[in-house]
This record gives sequence, C-alpha cells and structure tokens, in this order.
Amino acid sequence: MSVNILDLAKTYITGPNVEKLAGLLGENSSGVQSALGGILPSILGGIMQKASTTTGAGQILDLARENNDNGILDGLSSILGNSSQSTDLFSLGAKILPTLFGNKTNDIAEAVSSQSGIKTSSATSLLGFAAPFLLSLLGNQVKSSGMGLSGLTSLLMGQKDSVLAALPRGLGNVLNFADLGDFKGSEAPRRETYTPPVVEEKESGSPKWLMWVLLALIAAALIWAMKTCKKDDSAIANNTEATLDSAGAAVSDMVDSTQSKIGAGLDALGTFFKRKLPNGIELDIPEFGIENKLVTFIEASKLAVDKTTWFNFDRINFETGSAKLSSESLVQTKNIAEILKAYPKVNLKIGGYTDNTGDAALNLKLSQDRANSVKAAIVSEGIDASRLDAEGYGKEHPVASNDTEEGRAQNRRIAVRVSAK
Repeated sequence: MSVNILDLAKTYITGPNVEKLAGLLGENSSGVQSALGGILPSILGGIMQKASTTTGAGQILDLARENNDNGILDGLSSILGNSSQSTDLFSLGAKILPTLFGNKTNDIAEAVSSQSGIKTSSATSLLGFAAPFLLSLLGNQVKSSGMGLSGLTSLLMGQKDSVLAALPRGLGNVLNFADLGDFKGSEAPRRETYTPPVVEEKESGSPKWLMWVLLALIAAALIWAMKTCKKDDSAIANNTEATLDSAGAAVSDMVDSTQSKIGAGLDALGTFFKRKLPNGIELDIPEFGIENKLVTFIEASKLAVDKTTWFNFDRINFETGSAKLSSESLVQTKNIAEILKAYPKVNLKIGGYTDNTGDAALNLKLSQDRANSVKAAIVSEGIDASRLDAEGYGKEHPVASNDTEEGRAQNRRIAVRVSAK
C-alpha cells in the first residue's frame, strides 16, 4: 500500500509542536493548526508539480536527501523549542519555496492568512517550516525504502487524491493544481530542461566532407604553385607541408570543440548508476538519460499511455547524411532491448526527425530510414519486431528553433514513446 505523506506528517505535527510554533510566531494554536492544514498539502502539491518532470524529480530527490541528512525529523521538537534553530529552519525553507512556487509564495501566504486568521508574515514562516519538514519526511522514505528516482516519482504522483482532498478552496485557486499527479517525463519548461543534441557527424577523426575540402585546397595550392610560381620541388614540398600543418590544426581544433560539446552533453545527463530491472538485469545508465525516464514512466501505474509523451535518445549517432548507426550507439539500443525484455507487455513507437535544412522529401526518407535502423538494432537483440513501430516525420514537430545550429541539432533526433504497457 502506498504511503500517505500527509497522514505521516500529522504524526509529527503534534499538539506540543503546534504550540511551540504558535509561541514562536506570536499566534494562537488553533490558528496555526488551521494554517498548517492548508500549508502542508500546498507544499506537497508544489513538490509533486516540481517532480512531474524527470529533471525536476532529480532536484526533489537531491533536496529530500539533503534535508533528511539535516536531522529535522529526529530533532523536530528540540528545534521548535529553540528560537535560533527554528529561525534557521524557517530561513532554509525560504530558500526552497521559490524552487517550488516561483513568485507565488506571497500569494499563497496571503491565502493561508485569509483562511486561518493568522498574520501573513506568520503564514510565510510556516511555509518556510513546512518545505524542509516535508522534504525531510520524503528523504526518510527514500532512505528507509532504498528507493531511487522512479520510486520517489511513483510515491509522489500517488499523493494526488489526498492532496486535493486536503487543500482549501482558496488555496486551490492560487496554486492551479489542475494537472497534479501527471508525470510529464522529459517535457519541462525550456529554462529547466536540457535536451542533449544528437551529434550527426561524429566519426572517428573528422567528418568526410571536411577532409575532401582540405584535399581540394591542397591540390589547388599545388597546381597554382607549379603553374604560376614555378618554384622548385623542395619549395613546393615545403609549401605543401605548411598547408597540411595548417589544415591539421584546423581539424584538431574542430574535433576538440566537438568533443567538448559531447562531454558537456554527457555531463548534463547526470551520474551513471546501476538500475536493476524486474528480471534481475542491471543497466549502467545516467540518471537523466532516456533509459531511466522510460523505466520511470513504465513503472508509474498512474501514468497512462498517450501519443504526446516522447523521450529523446541521448547517445545515438549516425554517420553523416546516412542511416548507419555508429558502433557506440548500439549500447543504448541494447539497453532499450533489455528494458523491453524486463517489461514484456510494453510496446514502443520510434520516431525519426530532421531539421528543415535541405529537400523536405529527402529529409522525410532519411528520418524514416534512421527510425528503421534503430528498430532493427533493437530487434537484433532478440525483441519481436511486432512490439516496435517506426515512423519518420522529417522536419515536422521541431523542439527548437531551426534558426540556429544548436536548435537544428536538437531537432535532428530519434525519440520513442510507450504505445502499450
């Protein structure tokens, strides 16, 4: 049975602790008790909203672990009995609130004040108390149950009914919890989301087109030197060597730059860890990579299959202008195959996309071919082809602007959604 976080919180918000809070704030106990009745579901709902994306869930997991390590639960009565320690707790919460509510904190405090009869400043302090308190409570659940990102997400999304039932009407209007409990996976606000670019031209060494251009330049330099300068062979050799050195430096600079961008992309995927699947197989995957997002979605019973929740592959590369997968891409297709083996009821839809550069018909064909290649790689790992569908969409459904190279790189992607589970 799933843990009810609000019921669990009430076991710590005892009469003596409420009286201590009231004394600290200069309020009566009944007013503080009433305020907490609205504040606790508000904070928990804010945590749920933040955790409704994979990136946000990772931030909540970190906050939960940090606040649990602060010993808030074990020493709550002592903290509330100490003016200095309680002030520190309120200040800690004040730093967390913008992460949950943005600029709505004052509006929430005013609504709580109106509903409970306490001062707005007291309501703000109680919000600051409740945020680290509830995060510590979640951290304790994470630690005692050994749960990771998917476990925490599933626990939080399961709190929807209890939160909405406990939330006073006035607060509900301020908070706008219409989609509470809906896990959106990788879908997040632009400022908080990182979509790792697909490196389209990664090969061992430099891209083929650049090498052909360099060779053409070298040949032109040789012809010009022989026809117009009439230098001796040694001079030509020296000039050619200088040209090659310059070209080599240019290639080296470009490769270093590309490797730097790739490294930055991998860093944004988070720490690699061992995730154990129901069949006992362990995947070595990044915390914010597609594999972790996919398993989290599959395991969340409240998350229904739809046609809008897509997850982008983050370590898939193709040879330039072709549908041939690079060898390192097979690590990720194998991981997806292992996930399908562990969840035999799951089917997937693979989507291929390009930017808007070049001929639209050719782009559509390329996107279909690439989606087919990913499907074939997964099938080669022992997955029945009937469980996979592949479709190319060409330049349709861009996730970024095609006006910049960075945006075009994000639009050139392979994504997947769950079509059955």
